[in-house]
Amino acid sequence: MAMGEPSQVRAGVIDAHCHAASRRFIPRSFVDGGIRNIIAMHEALGVPTHRERLVDRALESMEDHDCDELVRQMDEAGIDWTVLLLPDFTYCLRDCELTIAEMFELHRGILERHAGRFQVMAGVDPRWGRDALTLFERGLREYGFRGLKLYPPCGYRADDPSLHPFYELCAEWNVPVLLHMGPTSSKLSFEYARPGFVDEPARLFPNVNFILAHAATAYVDECAMLCAFRPNVYADVSGFQEVSRNPGGQGLTHLLRFGPAHKLLFGTDWPVFREDGRQAEHLELFLGVAREVLAGPQLKLVMRENAARLLLPRGASRPASRYGVKTG
Repeated sequence: MAMGEPSQVRAGVIDAHCHAASRRFIPRSFVDGGIRNIIAMHEALGVPTHRERLVDRALESMEDHDCDELVRQMDEAGIDWTVLLLPDFTYCLRDCELTIAEMFELHRGILERHAGRFQVMAGVDPRWGRDALTLFERGLREYGFRGLKLYPPCGYRADDPSLHPFYELCAEWNVPVLLHMGPTSSKLSFEYARPGFVDEPARLFPNVNFILAHAATAYVDECAMLCAFRPNVYADVSGFQEVSRNPGGQGLTHLLRFGPAHKLLFGTDWPVFREDGRQAEHLELFLGVAREVLAGPQLKLVMRENAARLLLPRGASRPASRYGVKTG
């Protein structure tokens, strides 16, 4: 694939929210913060807990550096292509193994290794200043990346003026912005990860599409409202597997019922729920809920058409899926 040439992507079921299962991209402190909640639950139940053992087990599941295992599970599930997200923790959590520039390079390598199976939305922390803007533009211009991934829990809001140059680049390149919404590792603040902070940039940058991540588990009503009334605001359902905040699929059902179908995107949040099942199982879990709420044409929008419309370069071909996965 020539540098700067967008990958040719087939049209089938699209997973709009995944990450490389690699410790190269996720700092140990982030993992440790998530483990603390597990420890708190075990201690309350009187279950013996070994923090280091839990951390080691989590890190052992993060050795899929080139996404080979993810592609195998995509094939098994009938997921044609996936949006691979790269958040930038390097400004906030200083125990990252690599610089964000090195992570960009490795994600370009994943695109080349698995041609046609991924689109990358790459993150930069705006507090890195001009260097961050230059790196993000290089990702768009030279690496073929297709959007901006922001992680407000690292300490900034979506409406921070320092992000305006990044939004302007997204408008110029016709790529979306995806923002983490709601809770995350206990090492980070939840304060800024609220949908309301996206309202102002969505108004100021009407030619930029904004995607609210984890809308089935965090601020469901607010996400649905913004999707319904801001033409350029979308939401993904990643994290719907989280039983503790989504008992019986109620959050997911609520979002699918009240969020407009042309604004919602299917996503699994791999590898967060990797131990709970394979990608095929997560897909069937979602469809089991979604088919009760959405008609066939609406379900097709959620399963592939919305993500294709947002992520595929203009003029990209959309051949029929090689999997024939039934979404209706």
